[in-house]
Amino acid sequence: MSSKFGTDWPRLSLTARITSFFAGAIAVIVLGVSWMMYAELVQQLYEKEEDELHDTVRIQQEVLDGVAKHKAPTLWQHEWDEQQQEYPLFAWQLVDAHGTVLAGSANAAGFKPAFAAAVAGRRFSRVEALVAGQEKTFLVHATQPKAGPANASLLVAALDVSNDEEILEGYRNKLFGVVLVTIALSTLLGWALVRRGLAPLRAISRQISQVHPERLHAQVAQSDWPAELRVLALTFDELMARIARSFEQLSRFSSDLAHEFRSPINNLVAAASVTLGRARTPAEYQDTLEVVVEEGERLSRMVSSMLFLARADNAKQQVRSRQVSTAAEFGKLVDFFEIVAEEHGVTLQAEGDVVLNADPMLLRQALSNLVANALRHSDRGGRIILRARLAACAVALDVIDDGCGIAAEHLPLLFDRFYRVDAARSAADSTGLGLSVVRSIAELHGGSVSVSSTPGQGTTFTLLFPATLEGLRA
Repeated sequence: MSSKFGTDWPRLSLTARITSFFAGAIAVIVLGVSWMMYAELVQQLYEKEEDELHDTVRIQQEVLDGVAKHKAPTLWQHEWDEQQQEYPLFAWQLVDAHGTVLAGSANAAGFKPAFAAAVAGRRFSRVEALVAGQEKTFLVHATQPKAGPANASLLVAALDVSNDEEILEGYRNKLFGVVLVTIALSTLLGWALVRRGLAPLRAISRQISQVHPERLHAQVAQSDWPAELRVLALTFDELMARIARSFEQLSRFSSDLAHEFRSPINNLVAAASVTLGRARTPAEYQDTLEVVVEEGERLSRMVSSMLFLARADNAKQQVRSRQVSTAAEFGKLVDFFEIVAEEHGVTLQAEGDVVLNADPMLLRQALSNLVANALRHSDRGGRIILRARLAACAVALDVIDDGCGIAAEHLPLLFDRFYRVDAARSAADSTGLGLSVVRSIAELHGGSVSVSSTPGQGTTFTLLFPATLEGLRA
């Protein structure tokens, strides 16, 4: 039963659940109040019956005592007997120790089941019996007589309370009907209130259902929702804004990717077509092959960068961190780019030595991308500085150039994929993914990357990595 309930309960609608809770709470309250009222009525009725029987027995004791003292009944005693004869709901008997009836009221025969069930020592007891084909309820009281025959040992009195039991039964039936009607009405009322209360939820659901790829910027929170639903609407709008941004980035990325792949492929096809147009000299074939190799390497770099970014986005890129000396890494970079820098007439310079936890290969790739980017935008006679420093419990790695600089409107977009400040200048030797790779590497290490630039004076890229204890000591 419990497993079935646990399986079916989640299928109920929110309206059904709240209505069930509301109806259940009303049912518990109504049943509790009804039970208290009924219990109080029963207690008061029983107390009235017991008081009535007790008073009647006391008077009967006085009658027996008066008869014992005067040997003959007085006037008030005759009146009591006559009154008892006119009151058929009460009867009494005097019995000896063997149960023999010594005296009794005229109607005692109709109370025999009650007398038979009387127990000495109990103040009051209730007895149900079948008398003349009718269900009867008696209140019985057995006590030792204060007067009467010398061998009398027990005075047993009984009161017919069948009418009171019928009253209680009728009250119970009416109360049961009232409880059922109340629960039914409360269920209907609860359902109506819940339906009305959840109307804004249905309205917000209709608005959400109208959102589609062409309407990702639709704002649900613009309507005047209740406080609870307004939080939901704001959260949904924030979610849709993130989805819209991701969708736009994906669309732009798909378009850029197609464009970027098309350019080297077209170059390959054009070079091959032109070469095949007529017979060529070995030197011309060699030039064509050089173009093919260059464009193939460009495609290879682009695919490698794309795979790296895809793994980083899906948290599948593994980071094998260990302690790295920035001076050693800077030295390797200076040695690697030294020949290219000499060709460009640019001086490479390394400053600072800090220890940090990083994946050496990924760190080298990020710095290489920044240095290569700086070389492409530095003029002859310029200088590129690699600097390591501590900044607010973090290790900052700066790549500084004194080249042409970057306009402020381009800075927020520099790390987007395939974004180029000057597409005409950099399309031939750049994939447009280098800075995106740098940002992904920084984020994989729990750090970040930023850029500052002044047109005509140069640009500074800063990689921030969490500092190690050894790095802080250094």
